[in-house]
Order: sequence, then C-alpha cells, then structure tokens
Amino acid sequence: TTLVARPLARYRWMVLASPAWLAAHGRPQSIDDLHHHRAVGYLNHRTGRTIDWLFSLNDGDCAIRMQETLVVDDTDAYIQAGVQGLGLIRVASYLAQPYLQSGALVACLEQAASDLPLSLVYPQNRYLPPAVRAFYDWSRRVLQPPLSEA
Repeated sequence: TTLVARPLARYRWMVLASPAWLAAHGRPQSIDDLHHHRAVGYLNHRTGRTIDWLFSLNDGDCAIRMQETLVVDDTDAYIQAGVQGLGLIRVASYLAQPYLQSGALVACLEQAASDLPLSLVYPQNRYLPPAVRAFYDWSRRVLQPPLSEA
C-alpha cells in the first residue's frame, strides 16, 4: 500500500537544563561545551544503549555521546530528572513547552536546534476515514500554537 504523510506542525530537538543545573555548572555556549556537562541518558530499547544526541550543523551532522548521571527509559522520568537538576536533557519542543513557560527548564544551544517536520502518516485511501480526519484536526489544534511559540 501507499502511504500519505500530512504535515501537522514543525518541531525542534532542544537541549534543556534546570536553573539549578545551570547555576552549578554554567550554560553550554557551543556543541563542544557539551563535553564538560553531564546528561540524563535515555535508553533505546532496541539497542540496549542510550541515545546519542544528533545535531545538524552547517558543516554536517554531528553525534555526541554524553556522559550520563543516570539512565531512564520513560519520557516523563527523563523530563523530571532534568527538572530536578540531574543533568542536561534533549527533548522535542512540543514536550518542552510547558516546562519552558513555567521556568522549570531553560533552553540551551538554540542555534543548534533545527526545525523538523511532524506528520501524520496513514495508508492512502480514496476517502479519508472520519476518525483519521478528526485525529488530524485535533492534533493540529493541539500542536500548532505551542510549536509556533517554541
């Protein structure tokens, strides 16, 4: 079958830290500064390893293996570890938005956060099923405002 991809919004992978982490360790100003920081690791269940941080820079892609203070396998635990000051974290802007707005987390290295598409992918069909249409419309309403502000 052929798949259709309908754009929902755009997002960025953001490096975040708690104000307490930044007060104790300083704010990274460049990708190279990440080698002087520690991060909360996120476990990839397929590989059994933590996920490298990937950046798309002007001179190409760059993968950073961070030193980790602890490793988790749950998104909520990952974000909460960052909020508690246990290390830098890297999450999608749509997940980061409430924590940025409340001041619980601070964005770092904004210049290294490139925009990426977020799409709804479904099998091609002559008629779009009502449930898919409803989910698409709801997703655009939920995702669009925070991403344009992020």
